[in-house]
Amino acid sequence: MNIPLPVIIIGLVIAILILANPFIGLAITTILLSQVILQAFGQSIFGLFTMATPIKIIGGLTFLSAFMKQFLERKSWVFLKKPQVKFFLLFIIWIYISGFTHPGFATRENFTMFTSFFMLGFIILSLVNNIRRFRIILWTELICMFLISLYSIYIYLNSKQGMRISGADYGPNEFAISLLPILGISFYTFFTKKGAGGKILSLIIAFTIFSALVLTFSRGGLIGFLGLLFIALIKTRRKIATIIFAIVIVAGLASFMPSDFWERIEKTRVEEKFIGDPTVDSTTRRYMLSKAAWQMFLDNPIFGRGIGNYYYECRNYQPLTAGRAHNMYLEVMAELGIVGLVFMLGIFFTTMKALNRIVKKNKELANYAKGFYIGLFGFFISAVFLHAEHDKILWFMIFMAAALENIALSNNRAITNKAIYRKQNAVKI
Repeated sequence: MNIPLPVIIIGLVIAILILANPFIGLAITTILLSQVILQAFGQSIFGLFTMATPIKIIGGLTFLSAFMKQFLERKSWVFLKKPQVKFFLLFIIWIYISGFTHPGFATRENFTMFTSFFMLGFIILSLVNNIRRFRIILWTELICMFLISLYSIYIYLNSKQGMRISGADYGPNEFAISLLPILGISFYTFFTKKGAGGKILSLIIAFTIFSALVLTFSRGGLIGFLGLLFIALIKTRRKIATIIFAIVIVAGLASFMPSDFWERIEKTRVEEKFIGDPTVDSTTRRYMLSKAAWQMFLDNPIFGRGIGNYYYECRNYQPLTAGRAHNMYLEVMAELGIVGLVFMLGIFFTTMKALNRIVKKNKELANYAKGFYIGLFGFFISAVFLHAEHDKILWFMIFMAAALENIALSNNRAITNKAIYRKQNAVKI
């Protein structure tokens, strides 16, 4: 593949900037995070990885720069001791073991993908070490998803067939589940902004992302959104106001939904065999895919059938063409067994527990933590109906939540040290 000279020059300049300041690389990586389908620059990198896309090249350079900075400046590596990080390391090690013991057509791709998630986590946790940097990266992702949603809505409004929007992702369902955690965060940023301009921007972003979620026509996305609303109601102190708000949202949602969506809802039923109706057959196929995942898990309950092997091997359990399980938990159970599921759920539970602690103990960062909490909760509910363990936004949110906890702990220590210092000075006087 011939790369134009200006692209090479720009690439070299960006590489130099990233090596000089890895935070620039993190910001660019965040921008590219939602652009899943971009042209590759080659077949592979040294034959070891899958196709070399811009995000992999920039992310790799950023990881190298961040690692060197961490090592040369002798910074603390304490963030690797966090419970969610430990569970993630166990999870990725188990993926490697699974891939080497049960290799398949997608083994290398999964190795690359989860290694890149580890690299993303290291970059975030080593560089996002104060609230200013946290806000920069968070708002970068919010604005990117806002622009993608806005563009997708524009395409929908100019389409004559009422197409389902899919953003820059692989499909409408994948786009919908990626929007859920961003929707939770975008709404709660309203409470973190003091000026009217910031609050209005937060509401505009939240409304646009919500509109894009609706236009995906994703049933799994809708269920995740209702779960998001439910947990927001449980967590809020102003329950009456929240109930009224939820009723308004649901009523508006019901009236705004196109007739095609309600037709999909009406035809959401499972038949014994495919009947030729695309919507009914889609539901039937998802049921059969989930059933195949359960049967595969029962055949290999402890260790699983191997990372990435469900896609083709599901045909050995049900009369199906190759496909994903449309249930993140069942797919992980089928491929990685109960061991893999325990590690993955460990990541999720420790993350949610940490966010809950921030809500209770740090008023300054509580609204950010609430946004992450309800957004991830909606994602986890939606993942019962969609395969999502490869979703970049999921792992971005997980590691950003861990970075937020580090910032909260650092702030608490600073406050405690100030209190001790004042007390000691008062005693001396």
